Amino acid sequence: MKKYRIAIEETLRKVVEIEAETPGLAVCRAEDEYNEEKHVLSADNFAGADIALSTDDITVMETLEDVGFIGYVQCRFEECRESISVEDKVRLAFGSFDNALYEFGEYRKEAARNRPQVYLLYRSDAWHNRSSMELIAPFSSLENMMEYLRRKKKEFRLTESDLEEFKNNRQTKGRGENYLYESDYLDVLPEQEPELPPKDDAFYDKVFTCGQSELSRRELESLPEPFDTYHVTDEEMEQIVYETEMETRDRLRLGKRKPIDFDNDRHSEIWWEEMEKAVVRHGVPYYEAE
Repeated sequence: MKKYRIAIEETLRKVVEIEAETPGLAVCRAEDEYNEEKHVLSADNFAGADIALSTDDITVMETLEDVGFIGYVQCRFEECRESISVEDKVRLAFGSFDNALYEFGEYRKEAARNRPQVYLLYRSDAWHNRSSMELIAPFSSLENMMEYLRRKKKEFRLTESDLEEFKNNRQTKGRGENYLYESDYLDVLPEQEPELPPKDDAFYDKVFTCGQSELSRRELESLPEPFDTYHVTDEEMEQIVYETEMETRDRLRLGKRKPIDFDNDRHSEIWWEEMEKAVVRHGVPYYEAE
C-alpha cells in the first residue's frame, strides 16, 4: 500500500469590533491586538476542519505537471464560474475583503484622474461677469491651454505674472480685459441603476377595495399613461382606494347609502380623475417615456 500526505486544517474564527478610519486600518489594528494577545482564540471558536491531500504530496505534485489534468481543471472552472459567489471571487483575487476595498478605491481614483476633460478658455471684462464671457477656444489639457496663452502673450498683453495668476487661480485679475477658464469631464453619464428583481403576478393582481371602489397595481400599470407601482406598498394602495372612494362621493354629493354608479359616465369620469389625483398625491411615479 502507498503512503499519502494528508493535511488536516482546523479553522478558528472570532469576530471583534474595531474603531478605525478605514477598513484597512481596522484590519491592521486587529492584527496588532492579536499579536499583543488581546484576542486569544480557543476551541470555543472552532469554525470547521478541512481534510485533504497535502500540496506537497508526491501524487499532487506529479498531477500538477500533467497538462491534461490542468486543462480539465480549467474547463471545469469555466463551467462553474457563474456559480462561484462574489465572496469566493474576492478571496481568490484579493486574498481578503479589505484588500479588495483598498484596490477598488485606488482603481476609482486612477480612473477619475484619467477621465478626459475639456478646458474652455474665455475672455471677460474686469469683473469676470458671466454675461461678458466670450469663448476663445476649447483645449484637451491645461498644458495645451497654457502653451496657447504663452504664444498669444504679446497679442493678449499678458505678463509672466498674469500667466502665473491664471494657472494658479484659473483667471487673471486687475486688468480691463481678463482671461479665465472652466473645465469639466467629457461624457459625464449618470450611474446606471441596478436592475430590480421582478415581482410575481400576485403582487400586481391583488385587488384593494373600499366601498364601490376596487383597484389593483395591474390596472395602474395598464393605463394610457401607466404608473410604476413596483415600490407601492399594500398600505399605500389601501389608502389610495380609500381616498378615491371618499373624494368621488364628496364631488358627486352622494349620501352614505347611495353607491357610485360606474355605468353613469359622469360618475365614472370623476372616479378616474380622483383615482389619478390620489395616486399622484402618494408620489407614485409615471413610467418615463423611452
